[in-house]
Parts: sequence; structure tokens; C-alpha cells
Amino acid sequence: MSQASLETIPTNSSMTSNGHRSAPTWRVTPLCDVYESDSEYLLVIDMPGASSDSLSVELTGNELAIKAQRAPSSQGSDVATTIFERRIELPADVDGGSTSAQLQGGVLRVQIAKAASARRVKIPVAAN
Repeated sequence: MSQASLETIPTNSSMTSNGHRSAPTWRVTPLCDVYESDSEYLLVIDMPGASSDSLSVELTGNELAIKAQRAPSSQGSDVATTIFERRIELPADVDGGSTSAQLQGGVLRVQIAKAASARRVKIPVAAN
């Protein structure tokens, strides 16, 4: 299991049509736990308030790219938009065809199967 640091970087706010400053957009690198079994990797990523409509999960080679957005609440336009963005490099032994992702309760779970060539095989030892 590994955990990454949380990094929040505000972008510049802009002016609205009536001359007021709009709320800033926050870019957040979400925390991620990575679990490994003999057959797969499981990534658990915290993305509180992110919507599944805004979620993008892409696997290119051995790099997983995740991006989502949490829109400002209905409390007012001065509440910041949050963009979650994370890139995770996995070992080269992944099977991109066997993946799944689920967002529930602000937690994204991504399962990525290991390639057959990378799976552990028990080798029987013959006695003389």
C-alpha cells in the first residue's frame, strides 16, 4: 500500500461580466492507496464530491490517468470549483482489457488485471 501527498494549487480567478471576481478553481492531486494481489492491482482514490459525469479514467500502456471535477455548491458563486487530477504509473505487466472503475461515496475504486505473463505460478518440485 502506498499513499501520495495531497497537493492543492489554486488557479487565478477571473473577472465576471459585472466586474466581480469569480471564485478560483482548485487543482487537487487526490490521495491514492494501491493494493496488489497475485492477479490484479486495486487503486482506491479519494475524490469527495466528484460526479461520475465529470469523471475520466484512462489507461495508456502502464499509465493510469484520472480526472474529475467537483462543481461549486448551490451556496453561491464564490465557492471554488475543484479539479481532481492524478497520473499513476503501474508496472508494465497490466492487462488493459480487464479493468473496471466504480465511484461511490466520493471514493473511486479502479481494478486493473495483471497480464497473464506477470501472474505468480507455483512450480512443483519433483523429488529424486
